[in-house]
This record gives sequence, structure tokens and C-alpha cells, in this order.
Amino acid sequence: MSAPADDLSAAVNAAELSRRRFREIARVAGLVFQGHPRERRSTRSLQASATMFHEVFDRHDPGNLLLAQSRQEVLAHELDFGRMEAALAGMRTRSLVMVPIAQPTPFAFPLMVERLRETVSTEKLADRVARMLVELERAAQC
Repeated sequence: MSAPADDLSAAVNAAELSRRRFREIARVAGLVFQGHPRERRSTRSLQASATMFHEVFDRHDPGNLLLAQSRQEVLAHELDFGRMEAALAGMRTRSLVMVPIAQPTPFAFPLMVERLRETVSTEKLADRVARMLVELERAAQC
């Protein structure tokens, strides 16, 4: 894994995602016995076994190929790391353009409502939001 991938893994709870992904990998690899055809083990029991394997490998064999595969799959599938990395690289090459606006845009509306929630007023929040909507719609028609 590259350094950005390590940073990303640390930023999100990649360890838990990896543990979940490892359960399926352990099942496919045959590490976890699912029981005989007519005597299936419970899902909880399978999860416990896979979690135990994950912890043992993580503690005593951190370079294990199955662990590496689970981490790699988390980055590739769950976090879509390649696409995220490409988007960040594209952002680095672009310049930021600040455009002053006369009034808040529709994307700012949820933030404004959240800010109103924190202010003290005798007016109900629903009434304030309705008034804001009317003002924004009137401004949009101009």
C-alpha cells in the first residue's frame, strides 16, 4: 500500500471494514468450516471464527496474504480509493475561483437552517424556515 492509502486507512475505520471483508475471504479460502450440508453452523459462529482468525493473523502474521487481500479489497471496493485518488489529483491541478454572490444559494439553505436552530428567538423554527423559503423564491424570480 502507498502512503496515501495508509493515511486513508487511518482516517476511516478501515480495520473494521477489513475485518468484515476478511470474513468472506476466510470462508472462500476454507479457513472457516461452515458445517456439513444438513448441519449448517450459525452465522454468528462463522463470524466469531473468522474474527478469531483475523485477530491471530493481525497479531502474529501481519504480512498474511489474506489480510493483505482484505485491506486491498476495502480500499478498492468499499472506499473506491483509485477514483478518490484520481479526483484529488485533478483538484491539485485546478485553481480555486471565488465568486461573490448577492444572496445565499440553494445549497446554502440547509446550513442556514442549522444556524437558525442555534439562535434564540420567539419565532418557531418552522415559521422562520417558511419565511426564508418565500424570500429565496421571491429573489429567484427576479
